[in-house]
Amino acid sequence: MYRTILFDVDDTLLDFEAGELACLKRTIEDFGARYTPRLEARYLTINAGLWVDFEAGRIPRQQIFARRFTQLFKEFAIEADGLAAEKHYHKMLDQQAIVLPHVAETLEALSDYRLYVVSNGVIEVQRQRLAKAGLIDAFADIFVSDAIGAPKPTMAFFDYVAKHIPKFDAATTLIVGDSLTSDIQGGRNAKIDSVWFNPHFKPNRTTVLPVYQMSEFSDLTKIAAE
Repeated sequence: MYRTILFDVDDTLLDFEAGELACLKRTIEDFGARYTPRLEARYLTINAGLWVDFEAGRIPRQQIFARRFTQLFKEFAIEADGLAAEKHYHKMLDQQAIVLPHVAETLEALSDYRLYVVSNGVIEVQRQRLAKAGLIDAFADIFVSDAIGAPKPTMAFFDYVAKHIPKFDAATTLIVGDSLTSDIQGGRNAKIDSVWFNPHFKPNRTTVLPVYQMSEFSDLTKIAAE
């Protein structure tokens, strides 16, 4: 029976995608450019590729933020400072705290379990967002890559987590997240059973296979009881 549950934050507990696109549109327009579907799609592609490189250990996290707007502006011939746009965008994004459906009541239903956050992000920002969302008190601790010095899905990240959770037992632990390459691969690396939160029924075209899959967050109560 599971006793400890590790949760990703963005697009697992909080609706990062909704906040991301709203902040992206405002940033592009505030820097004097026209926001188009083509520009949005290209930004998302650039950003996703940089995050994959970070998770694989090919670039430091700061390179994501140093490069994504700079590259986008260069490709679209936008005469603006990419680093200034990143700062403007991040300031808005750090305030986003939209709770996904059924998250709050599910965490309350799981209050007898030991609940922790495991996130690729900035510790102060994630604490602030979880507090603003009214979720922070549900968690015994929050583990974030910038404070650990290693990203999910690396073993360095999960070794740190295991050492800082009292009486940690991988056999009775679940990790829940939306990312196959970060959360589910991290679970595989650490020999922790994983739950892929997939509310949009995205196809899995990778070799990374979760132990469980759910489209409704509330289904976690049934999985955790197994």
